This record gives sequence, structure tokens and C-alpha cells, in this order.
Amino acid sequence: MKKLSYILSVITFLFISTGCDDNTEGIGNSIVPEKDLIKASTDTCYATSKTILANDAILANTNDVYLGQYTDEESGTIFNSSFITQFACSDNFIFPENVIGKCAKYTTLRLYFNEYFGDSLNTMKCEIYELDNTLLEGEPYYTNINPADFYDETKKPLATKTFNAIDFTKHDTILNGDYTRHIEIALPNSIGNRFIEKFYETDSNGDSIGKTYFANSEAFINNIFKGIYVKCSHGDGTVVKIYRSRLDVGFERYIKSSTGKDSVQLLSAPFYSSKEVLQANSFDTKGLEKLAEEKEHTYIKTPAGLFTEVTLPVMETIKDGATLNTAKIVFTAYKEDGNKSPNAPSSLLMVRKKDTHHFFLKNELNDGKSSYLTVFNKNNNRYEFNNIANLLRMCYEEYMEGTASDPDWETKNPDWNKVVLIPVRTSEDSNGYVVKITHDTDIKSIKLRGGEEGYKIPVETISSKFND
Repeated sequence: MKKLSYILSVITFLFISTGCDDNTEGIGNSIVPEKDLIKASTDTCYATSKTILANDAILANTNDVYLGQYTDEESGTIFNSSFITQFACSDNFIFPENVIGKCAKYTTLRLYFNEYFGDSLNTMKCEIYELDNTLLEGEPYYTNINPADFYDETKKPLATKTFNAIDFTKHDTILNGDYTRHIEIALPNSIGNRFIEKFYETDSNGDSIGKTYFANSEAFINNIFKGIYVKCSHGDGTVVKIYRSRLDVGFERYIKSSTGKDSVQLLSAPFYSSKEVLQANSFDTKGLEKLAEEKEHTYIKTPAGLFTEVTLPVMETIKDGATLNTAKIVFTAYKEDGNKSPNAPSSLLMVRKKDTHHFFLKNELNDGKSSYLTVFNKNNNRYEFNNIANLLRMCYEEYMEGTASDPDWETKNPDWNKVVLIPVRTSEDSNGYVVKITHDTDIKSIKLRGGEEGYKIPVETISSKFND
């Protein structure tokens, strides 16, 4: 306990007073007995990095979806996003008994968005298709999902719609008020008619069975409407972030007025995308391979674009007989033209490469051992991970144990000393603690110093050791 106490006190003193001095051997002579002297030292080792393709590493299941196409003028990359969504049905949903003609007056799809990237004046065109197959509950879908697995490409779309990020058909007083931005698309009334007709369906005995189709969202999806696929078919320069889709089926019914006369009332039955049902983004990005081949630096691009892979100098930072107390690594960004380039990712996750898929699939949080979280420092234009000592020690111990029992262990485990830098979004509770980490799927980009033939990334360490 005496030695541990001295270690803690001296290391604290080192952090306060030594900074990056190369030799701190003489510190503490006046307060520590000679036999308990601690030899503390700083060192700098170097990591290497390279750009890798995200490929299928991004989970497509998300609350927000993206629609549109954007070409990055600086890099030449083209990003296109489409999406699949199902619609929720409220439990035990019913149509009133007196629907006139048992048919729909209108069937309207509304795509609500609160953010967009690119040119608000740019005209885009989207197409809507009905799904033939459903997304399966519990199945992890990634952004390389093939929409053709869920709809018939040979069929004509249900509808098409041209749109802008700003609806210029609306007066400024509306746009500046409580107006909620959305894309409104008229669908064939055959869809709405199907909803109503199926609700009133009976079996061979004349008994009603239609209500069972609307008992819950699962029954609705399997029996009535599997969902839609929405893709951008024309235009370049705008991507909208859709937070909710709504399908409205309008119908008329007779009601009795206060005077006893029949009158007609127009009503609407809404069906929403929600957490109860599934939706998935499909991302198609062209031109990333060329950027990934550049070796004088690295890139991070979202969504589902490029990550930076880092090979850590594990064996160089762990000294025989010494304790690694702290290790700091910093990734410095190149300054970009803010008028032309997307914003830098605000939060960055460092996670062991071998744990990447598992981390997001299991909704894990940064643990300060195999995963770390940091934010972009705008003042210094860099991402700082102030202490990754636990990570280096973990990798070192795995290597020593593995190679001791298997001479081919390193060949079998090529990612043992590798981490990946991934842009993420975080959710916090009322106390400010991070409770959820997900992929950042906004359009963002940054170029970092590094690369296989570029800048070597310093890892600054402080280690301590008792005198012999």
C-alpha cells in the first residue's frame, strides 16, 4: 500500500509539473525514501493509419431516413439515398360502419423532414413503389441493402413527385410560421380502397374477418400493406432528412345533424412510420474507392462512406517491467473550404476493429477499454483521445497470451492492434450521461493527417517503474 500511495502521488505530480519532458528520473527525491524511488518517463511512439471503406458496416435500421442525391464537388463522390418503410396500424383500428361507398376519397403520402443538405432551390424527383416483401423483425439490415429484394423493379411506380427542400408554392407567412416541411404525394385510390374493402371483408359464412387484419401493426403489414420503397430518380444537389412518413386514407361517411338530417363528413385514417415498424436506408456512394487509395492522408465520410483505420504501436508503448500510466493520441484535420465542403463529424468513436459490428448491433457504449468517445475540437481542428492506456494494455495482454499458446496467433488475428475511427451521434439522459451511440448518417466529411505514406501519428505516453 505504501508503494501504491507513492505511485499515485508521484504520477499526479508528473501530470501537473512535467508536461512532455523526456526525463523525470529525479522527481520526488526529497519526499520518497530512496528504496521506493519511482522512475517515471515520457515517450513518443507512432501509429499509422489508412482509409477504409465502410461498406456494410452501417446499420440501416433507423428512425430517420434520407432521400436524395448529392455530388461532392471537392472529392467527386456521388451519394444517393433511398429508403424502405412500413406503416404502423393502431391496435384494433376500425373504419366506421357508414363509410360512403366503402371507398377512399383520397390516398396521400406525406414525407416530413426537418433538415436538408445541399441546394434548397434544386429540383428533385422521387418515385414510390409498393413492397412485395416485408422487412423482418429482428433482422439486422445494413445500408448496402438491395431494395430489389423487396419490390418488383419491372412494375411502374405508384406515383412520382418533383420537390424542393423549400416549397415555393407556399407563401412566406406559412413557411415562416408553424408549417412543417414535407413532401406531399398523391397515391392511387386503389390503395385506400383496398384498406377499406379489406376491413369489411367477410368469410364464406358472412362473418366479419376484416377487423383481424387491423388488430395490430404486424397483422396490417402481413395482410394489407407491406410498405413502400422511395427512391430519387432525378436531380442532384439535395438530400432531405425524413423523420416521419404518414399515409392518409380519406373517406366520407353519413352523420346525423342536430336537426336529424343526414350530412356528409370527410375523415382521414392515418398510418405512420414509427418505432413499432421497420424502415431502412439504402445508400449508394460512387467514387469512394479513389479516395481510399490516397496514401498521404486519410478520410472520414458519412453516411456509410469512409472510416479511418489506425494501427497502434502496442509493443513500442509497453515497456518490460514498467507500468503504462497514460497514453494520448491526437488526429489533426486539414482545414477545408467551409463553403464547399460538408461539416466535420462532431463526435468520433474509436473502437477496436474486430468489435465494430458487435458494438452497434448490441447497442454498446464506450467503456474506456476497447472503445472511446471524443468530440471535434474546432479551436485546434483535431480529435483528441486523452488516455487510451487501457486499450494498449488490453491489446498487449491479448498478444502475449495468444502468441504464447499459438505461434500463428498474429496471422490468425491480424486486427489485434487496429482500431477504427467512426463518426457517431450520441443521446444523453437528463444528467448528461451518454445512453446511446449510433452511426452518424448526416452528410459530413473530414480529411485527417496520416496515411500509409504520410504523417506518422504520435502516441504520447507516461510510464513508471520502481528502481531496482
